Amino acid sequence: MSIKNRINNVYRYFEPNLSIIGYLGAIGFPLYYIVWNYLFPQQYENLLLRVICGSLFIPFILKDHMPNWFSRFKDIHFVFTLTIALPFFFSYMLLMNDWSIIWIMSFMTAVFLSILLIYDVYIITGMSIIGIATGVTAALSFNHVEIHNFHWGYVAVISFAYVTGIASHYRNHVHYEDQLLFARSFSAGIAHEMRNPFSSLYSSMELMLDILRQRSEQCAHNNEENINELKSIIRSNMTVINNSNETINLLLSSINEHAISKNTFQEYSIVNVIKNAVESYGYQSSEDRNLVTVKYNKDMTYFGSDILFRYVIFNLMKNALYYKGKKNFSIEINIDINKLHNVIKVKDTGIGIAKSNISSIFDEFYTHGKKNSSGLGLPFCQKVITAFGGSICCQSQQGEWTEFTILLPKIDSKSTNKLKYELLAQKRLLYIGDNNQDVFELQKNSFSFGYHFLTVSPFRLVDIDQHLNQADMILVNLDSYGEHNYYMTKLQHKLALSTTKVLYLYREEKALHLILNPKVNYKLVNLDKLKPGVTEGICRYFFTHFNQETVPSPNSLETQSILLVDDNTSLRMYTGILLQRSGYHVIHAENGLKALQHLDTHNVDLIMMDLEMPLMGGLETAKQIRGNDQYKNHHHTPIICFSASLNTEQQQELKAAGMNGFIFKPATKDQIFETIDRYLN
Repeated sequence: MSIKNRINNVYRYFEPNLSIIGYLGAIGFPLYYIVWNYLFPQQYENLLLRVICGSLFIPFILKDHMPNWFSRFKDIHFVFTLTIALPFFFSYMLLMNDWSIIWIMSFMTAVFLSILLIYDVYIITGMSIIGIATGVTAALSFNHVEIHNFHWGYVAVISFAYVTGIASHYRNHVHYEDQLLFARSFSAGIAHEMRNPFSSLYSSMELMLDILRQRSEQCAHNNEENINELKSIIRSNMTVINNSNETINLLLSSINEHAISKNTFQEYSIVNVIKNAVESYGYQSSEDRNLVTVKYNKDMTYFGSDILFRYVIFNLMKNALYYKGKKNFSIEINIDINKLHNVIKVKDTGIGIAKSNISSIFDEFYTHGKKNSSGLGLPFCQKVITAFGGSICCQSQQGEWTEFTILLPKIDSKSTNKLKYELLAQKRLLYIGDNNQDVFELQKNSFSFGYHFLTVSPFRLVDIDQHLNQADMILVNLDSYGEHNYYMTKLQHKLALSTTKVLYLYREEKALHLILNPKVNYKLVNLDKLKPGVTEGICRYFFTHFNQETVPSPNSLETQSILLVDDNTSLRMYTGILLQRSGYHVIHAENGLKALQHLDTHNVDLIMMDLEMPLMGGLETAKQIRGNDQYKNHHHTPIICFSASLNTEQQQELKAAGMNGFIFKPATKDQIFETIDRYLN
């Protein structure tokens, strides 16, 4: 792990308690000048040094009100402040006070405090060495200190305190990390086991839809109504599966980040998300759907996650529908707006909540009146809304009604803009073109806006390959290509294999004659009409949906064969039938060893392979295919990983093993065929 990542982890670990340390440092340093200078006078005191140290703690107190640029350096400032305020200050004052008992005790206090604040062995060791060395140098060089009370035994005691303190605290933290790792592994295992049946169910429904499509063309018109009804039910079930899978992905992401992950936040329509949630909720009966109504006068936009917000609505509806048996029960969702916020009110006419319980409903593991409830739903909802920059509260009249009020900041509010800026600091922008004016402006503004900027020549395809997958958004200057349709076609082929957003920029109308690949996730942007400015206008697209329509076109040549490797028999069977019905020749294998045996006797055009399988998994199989001369005919055959979940580290392992891409289970028919088409054509 790099030093930068270690510093960031240390900061995130202690961030919830930052304000407390800020007040202690900002007040304590100048306050103790009075203590040691007037109440219990010491040999040496320095008011200016104490004021400087105290002022370093002020940003901890004002962390939510600091300027946007400061957020990029807040973790470095944290470590710098503690280095100056603890090892440097106390070692300097210890020497200046000639190793007095009071300052030896003060220095030992600083040792234990720094160990409590910084758990990382490397960071605390580096801080201590740098701080103490600087403090000793300053005391000996600038003040010509004469030391009379020094004893080498002090060094032995202090060294022992450092070593034992760091070792003990590190051991406790390792134990905590082990527990957390177990929780992550356990949740990931559950998610994987849930996704496998989801995948099989999803594939079987895709197959049923495909069969129904053909049968509907052959059947008489009087059966068309029944067939359409079946299709509707299947699509509804598929929507529920898809929504559940998306929720699993985001919940796992949130667990891994110790908090709600904000990296995927974008702008969404409140009305669309709520309507989608109401329509896709897993009702126990069709009558239950009629209990829910949505009312609004005007649509609004919020900044956050559509999946997590849908989860919040799901949870509130689930809690309310538990009491649907009450007479005249109903749920009403009202969407409104006031001067500062978007307002969403979810009101049900259930049994209500007692006043004594309302203050506890957002506490973790608190539950009341419902069987088999974990007490985690509402606390997680509160975390989601807080991550959006909003708030959620509850009012209720016992026996009559319950109303949850969600306040979300407006899309142009200061809090939303601050959050966008913080996220921009993590974004990477790749510019492909040769317009020096635009490059200069984007490069110049990269520091103030916070994004990382990189530019590549439009005709250096090798350099483009190197940086393509590292970018969060790609800018392509169409004017740079002019009549060079050959290079543009090559570039678009590479862009079509990526899900990264692409902005096609132009000023000259002739650029519009270039043929654009519909499979690229792109927007066409006229720079002369971009408001309020080029940089700000482009940065807005980081947080905007690209609803680019893609038209999958599976190749139907029977000569193209696909090796399908998965230990899930039903998933492999249904996916295989779908592929066969589209004209592909499919070879089945239940693990990596069987796959290698097939490759000895068959030539295939593409391999779709699960990651975790008995006997031999996907990674090891891919390494054998790429590195063993026995399979030299397939050294360059595309290998697609078909897996339930992949984190960043696993994706890098796939690439290193020679896999070309991946699909998450459960995947739609369109996703499968589109991916196959990308690599076969």
